[in-house]
Amino acid sequence: MPAIYGLVTVLLLVWSMVPVYAESGSAPPPTSAFAALPRIESIQLSPSGRHLAVLRNHEGHTFLETHTVSGQEKHRVLSTDNRDFIITWFRWVNDERLVVSTRFAAPRDAVDSIETRLLAVNRDGTQRLPNLISQGSFSSIFGKNHVPQFQDQLVGTIPGDPRHVLLALDLEHPHAPDVYKVDVYSGERQLVQANPGSKPDAAAIAHWIADRAGKVRVGVGQFHTAVHAIVRLPESSLWRELADYDLAKETGLVPLAFDADPAWLYVRDQHRGKAAIFKLNVMDRAADRILVVADPKFDLNGELVYAPGRKKVVGVRYSATDERVLFWDYDAQRLQARIDRAVPGRVNVIHSSSDDGRLHVVKSSGAAHPPHWSIFDERDGRMVLLGKSYPDLEGVGLTAPTTTYVTARDGKELQVFLTAPKDRDPRHLPMIVFPHGGPAAQMSGGFNYWTQWFVSRGWVVLEPRFRGTEGYGDDVLRAGFQRWGLDMQDDVTDAVQYAIRSGIANANRICIVGSGYGGYAALMGLVKTPDLYRCAVSLGGVTDVPELVSDSRWYLNQTPMVEMRIGSWWSDRERLRETSPVFHAQEIRTPLLLMHGVMDRFVPVSQGRALAEALQSSGKSPYTYVELPAADHVLHREEDRQRVFSELEAFLARYLN
Repeated sequence: MPAIYGLVTVLLLVWSMVPVYAESGSAPPPTSAFAALPRIESIQLSPSGRHLAVLRNHEGHTFLETHTVSGQEKHRVLSTDNRDFIITWFRWVNDERLVVSTRFAAPRDAVDSIETRLLAVNRDGTQRLPNLISQGSFSSIFGKNHVPQFQDQLVGTIPGDPRHVLLALDLEHPHAPDVYKVDVYSGERQLVQANPGSKPDAAAIAHWIADRAGKVRVGVGQFHTAVHAIVRLPESSLWRELADYDLAKETGLVPLAFDADPAWLYVRDQHRGKAAIFKLNVMDRAADRILVVADPKFDLNGELVYAPGRKKVVGVRYSATDERVLFWDYDAQRLQARIDRAVPGRVNVIHSSSDDGRLHVVKSSGAAHPPHWSIFDERDGRMVLLGKSYPDLEGVGLTAPTTTYVTARDGKELQVFLTAPKDRDPRHLPMIVFPHGGPAAQMSGGFNYWTQWFVSRGWVVLEPRFRGTEGYGDDVLRAGFQRWGLDMQDDVTDAVQYAIRSGIANANRICIVGSGYGGYAALMGLVKTPDLYRCAVSLGGVTDVPELVSDSRWYLNQTPMVEMRIGSWWSDRERLRETSPVFHAQEIRTPLLLMHGVMDRFVPVSQGRALAEALQSSGKSPYTYVELPAADHVLHREEDRQRVFSELEAFLARYLN
């Protein structure tokens, strides 16, 4: 047996010795099987393909570990209890050195915010630089040391240079990052591209793109809602305009990445109402751009897929949450077909490849299939299991959703997902209405531990895609602008009423549950349609929309974008108050579970506290308020997930069962 397959024994002993539940005739798996952090979050191959870096979780702790692919060495590189910081991503710079991004909550100028840092470490845990960007040499601005808030903005690596990476850092001018070449062993840095827009009224470059040779070639900036993009020709020092448009009026061109040929730039732009992928020749301004790939039903909003072994861009992911790839390269299509034959009935996504294109780390999952991680050898076609993200759910009869379309009251078509316990008639079961967060965030049809937990408890789950959701075209997205609590809420109501009319739902046993914007929708459901729901749950939901808009002034460029999508604190103040649950506390009579994390940096805990106080003053709502002292918006800590699910189970069982 080849050496790479020796890893199977090592990893399966660590990750896969778990109890197996029968598909039927046994009790449902414990809540901890769903609420636990995934045993494996990510696996990345080193450039040579000889080593693996694995980000895994165990009993609430997160570990970054490395292994040789042969399974002979194992090192714990970094660990965290997810209290002081969380690990957000990691990347091999060479076969011995990794850079790791961490994120933590911290006040900045008396405003609660999020900070990121970048550390570097050898694969055996030695020569660790806890902060790659030395704080002792920051520029002095107005007598203060300016510490960049985001220090992990990786622009790229440099081919043939195993010591350096390109980082965007606003060391000289706040919010106007320059690009530096940074030594991953010493932290020394060298300026390679200055930001041309450091004036207060200018569109400073916020996002930089390097070509495949490691040269910074594209910059994108935004001032209020005006987007400005510039491009530099190969071997030139001169910049010229690439795009200039107003987001309030249109969704325009977005630069993505260069191909191996530095003359060709891939961009995203609108095609028949959907986001599609084009490429254009930056050397020839008169040449028409070329449509590379488009989907007639969905936007292509995800990142491009670059095949190291083929030295070119080969496809694009649908979105950050829907990892499926739409390939235009024939060889990549053939490779995907081979992988799909090896693991049939799953969505198989390549997450990492060796530089020679021989070995690939593959994540295989589905709506009813928690992720499995494998290594695929392109030379002999063998697929070897590395581990499972939710091993405690192996053998459990999980259920995939069915899809239907509902016509809203104004004629718009809405996609709706319905997931029911296996082999049970949904008409005789309680229903959970589960609007997604964002509100623009598109939820894919992949594995969702929330949905599967609801279903395991005997509840049907209805997930509507209301207007304002990304992924369905610019018209659907913009139809939700400034329609919080109005058309967007009516879409949720129309989906529920459809379920009742069609006999899918029992009108007396429906509860609405949501997080973030979904929590807001749950609260507004009680305000606008109090007779539709038996109970409601809001986790980190917005309760005071004017306050949310007002808070945006503390964050760079947030106010114009928030006003475009939600409304103006001043000119729209009456509408914003009318669509804020906190100003309707007297009208809420339905049983409500209100939960909020103190460390939530997206929706401040003050929003949850304000509604709890208003409900207490009204004395009319049977509500429960639960505050989670260390929880953030998305529950990165396992104990917070366990607490939330425990509260949910007791509350929902009381009112639905």
